[in-house]
Amino acid sequence: MIAALWLTGAMFGQSEAAAAQKTRKKPPAPPFAALFPLEAAWALTLPSTPAAPAARDAMRVYVPLTSNALVALDWERGGTLWSVPLSASAAPLPAEGTLYVATGDDLHALDAATGATRWTNHAERSLRILVRSESRIIGLGSGLAQAFDAASGRMEWTQLFPDAGDPVGAVIAGGALFVVFDTGRVTRLALADGHAEWTQTITGRPSPPLVVKDSIYVGSTDKRFYALDARNGKPRWTWRTGGHVTGAAAAADAKAVFYTSLDAVVRAVNPGNGHQRWKRDAGTRAPVGPIALDGSVLVTGLSPTLSAFDPLSGTPLGSLPLPGEVYGTPLVTDVLTPRRVAMVVILRDGRVYGLRALTLQFNEAAPQPLAALPGQALARERLPAPPVTAPSGTGR
Repeated sequence: MIAALWLTGAMFGQSEAAAAQKTRKKPPAPPFAALFPLEAAWALTLPSTPAAPAARDAMRVYVPLTSNALVALDWERGGTLWSVPLSASAAPLPAEGTLYVATGDDLHALDAATGATRWTNHAERSLRILVRSESRIIGLGSGLAQAFDAASGRMEWTQLFPDAGDPVGAVIAGGALFVVFDTGRVTRLALADGHAEWTQTITGRPSPPLVVKDSIYVGSTDKRFYALDARNGKPRWTWRTGGHVTGAAAAADAKAVFYTSLDAVVRAVNPGNGHQRWKRDAGTRAPVGPIALDGSVLVTGLSPTLSAFDPLSGTPLGSLPLPGEVYGTPLVTDVLTPRRVAMVVILRDGRVYGLRALTLQFNEAAPQPLAALPGQALARERLPAPPVTAPSGTGR
């Protein structure tokens, strides 16, 4: 009987412990290491100024130039790896060893390592934005969405949207393509054939879209920040700001949405209702949206400056003055690694900087070999000479 009671109690204790273990919250993911302070790992000047936003993969940076050339730079060292005579009309799109480049109404697929052409196909209109959906490359132009097979370049479908205007931004999420046009039109397209599943129009020129779970967030030049239902396009909420909204971002945990505007303020709001969590003076007007990392929110300004803020409280984490205006958005690595380049910044005048984070490094000066031993120099001591003995004779 005693043994049975003891066994029952032990089993009950084990089940209780197991239940407590199940209800215990999972430990949070390790935070993204602090991006600031930064130092220059390398710097170079391009042959001409940038013509379209740059792009990156794990090893290279691809920059379209106004000299009708496309150059590939080494991410770690900054040297030029290759250059091809292409006049890009959109930001290049690297994917799985291939670089997709739009040159007006032509789409090219290049070998990312060498720049050699793999295939070329013609589009219905000039392409301004490229996005990738599994085996498709979708090009967007004025009132146009066109899909190409990523491997062969074969055209799969074409959709025209009269009076839609030029595309401002596009994102693929939840099995659909969300496109924002400069006329204020926000459209959800089916990936299978490109037909419009719904269309919503907002006032003013929209910012590039951000999709988090079942909501799409768009700012506008009407000084408002909108949240639309991603399933049907119906407005969920909108908040007024002090300036034109330039863009939004969210970290992987999606606990907050961050957006910048031309009133020189960066804000964090709840994704569900838009209630403000914090707002901070960015110290500069941000022409592009922020970049949300696990441990910081990066803001690009006109002053010109790069600034970082704590995503939970908005506390400033640091800033980096630059010698010129940033072109487009800085390129940031997914994972910070000690002594490796964390960010590449391209300026409008053609200067490019590779930056690394100092927080992951030992910043003390490296030890140097001693030229001389410390202390007072002493004369070398000589050993006493051994005594001299006469050789012993031999006789009979």
